[in-house]
Amino acid sequence: MTSEQLSADKNDPVDSQPLILLGDRYKVLSVLGDGGFGQTFLVEDTHMPSNRRCVLKQLKPVHERPELRQMVEDRFQREAATLEMLGDAHDQIPRLYAYFSEGGQFYLVEEWVEGMTLSQKVYKEEALSEPQAILSNLLPAIAYVHSKKIVHRDIKPDNILIRQTDGKPVLIDFGAVKETMKTIINSGEQSTHSIVVGTPGYMPSEQLSGRPIYASDIYSVGMTAIFLLTGKIPQELGTDPQTGALSWREHAP
Repeated sequence: MTSEQLSADKNDPVDSQPLILLGDRYKVLSVLGDGGFGQTFLVEDTHMPSNRRCVLKQLKPVHERPELRQMVEDRFQREAATLEMLGDAHDQIPRLYAYFSEGGQFYLVEEWVEGMTLSQKVYKEEALSEPQAILSNLLPAIAYVHSKKIVHRDIKPDNILIRQTDGKPVLIDFGAVKETMKTIINSGEQSTHSIVVGTPGYMPSEQLSGRPIYASDIYSVGMTAIFLLTGKIPQELGTDPQTGALSWREHAP
């Protein structure tokens, strides 16, 4: 099943769609997201007695060249192993259930966390007066990720879910997997480098230069806090002409 076939069905009622099994196992229920790195689906695991619901991410590498496929596949396997380790060890990171490749594309199957993202929460409730409670509860998960020498690289309101069952924030969509999918070859074709991974407005200058550090994630947390306080994305905020600092306080409650 190709991404084009799946895309053609995404606006149809689920009941009218033909049965789609990815990996001969996962039944597609609906499309959760569609972006430059691939698509995300809500699926049922037909090999489990409970038919548990999962999130399936379909990731498509930029290059189709055969000589690059093995390199990307090796990196994808390493990143999947990292996600498995993180999710098994911390309950605020979704667990990885499976990974596989099919039809020239790569797939991750992860725990489905029922809830809403911080973006959804803000747009529903407008600005939040006390975001520190939410973000302080997320810091242990970020600290654990950093303790494993990993930088998330894409912390933002869309990638923080508030879990419906207990109200805890959950960290999703690690940037390293996206980097793997965007692997490219330089002009000499002797070594690889990767495009910048992250979201404009939420990443600092060193990350924009392709050199993320642990503090880059903390910057992203700070920008997320400003969004929660103001209800405005970074691009909607001005800067102080003398210091270059973001002018956000006048927009906060």
